[in-house]
Amino acid sequence: MADRRFLPISRVAPESLLPLLEEEAAAWLADLRWDYAPIRQILVSLARRRLLPGYAALDGAGRAVAYSYFLVTRSKGVIGALYASRSLPPEEPLDRLLALTVDGLKGSPAIRRVEAQIMPFHRRDPTEGFTRRAFRHWARQYLERALTAGDEHHAPAPGKIIPWDAARLEDTGGVTLAAYREQADAEICADYGTRAGCEAYVRSLVGNPGCGIFMPAASFMALDEAGAPCAYIVCSRISARAAMIPQIAVHPARQGNGLGRALMARTLARLYHTGFESVSLTVTERNARAFDWYRRLGFLPRRRFGAYVWER
Repeated sequence: MADRRFLPISRVAPESLLPLLEEEAAAWLADLRWDYAPIRQILVSLARRRLLPGYAALDGAGRAVAYSYFLVTRSKGVIGALYASRSLPPEEPLDRLLALTVDGLKGSPAIRRVEAQIMPFHRRDPTEGFTRRAFRHWARQYLERALTAGDEHHAPAPGKIIPWDAARLEDTGGVTLAAYREQADAEICADYGTRAGCEAYVRSLVGNPGCGIFMPAASFMALDEAGAPCAYIVCSRISARAAMIPQIAVHPARQGNGLGRALMARTLARLYHTGFESVSLTVTERNARAFDWYRRLGFLPRRRFGAYVWER
């Protein structure tokens, strides 16, 4: 990378960054059926206002050929992207870009934790760069399942299942906290460590496009005898014919009786009836129980990626 210049994105002309963001969006759509346009629009808006924190690698003509961005919330930094153009040879490392991003976050005394989940494109795996900088690593899988006529019907549920009820969203925090206690995902995402964090995470799923556009019609809740949520499933649209399930949680006291399968069946049926062709989700490989369950439901691996965490 001797001929590369590395600059904060705030010092890069937005027009130099736009082609790279468009290429990244095309990679998401081609590889994962994910329309990245809503996220790209947010990034472009921030870049135009010089408000996007991150770094870019520029070639000799001043064009961005790689970039990273990150977000900071109180004492936590989250690396949102680490992407290099397909025009660069796969063996050309992103080490300098990663170093600037990580060292910048670590250099702030207020930052106590840094998280990243990086989807690799063009045969680039950043794991070695992260682990060399004292990040812990978890292998994760992006799974996908085709929707077929067999998804049109669903069996009776072992309990009451209702359409998504925004008024009950606050109660999902307790369900999520219990479901993820002592799970690998609670180590990957600090939000899973508190009820407030779990609730905030679910609110972000329904309010922000980071995991697709929320689909309340394909999302459901299960209620216990007292009428409180004991399980739920969140579904989003990631492109015209592809959906995603960014969250499904069943309280441990209700696991093992088919409630999760009943929620999944309702979502799959709704997606099939509304013309969707596929649905995806992600899982941590160490969560063997969930990984095996998804595969029994017909989800197949499409892309392996990494989750990384550093703590001071």
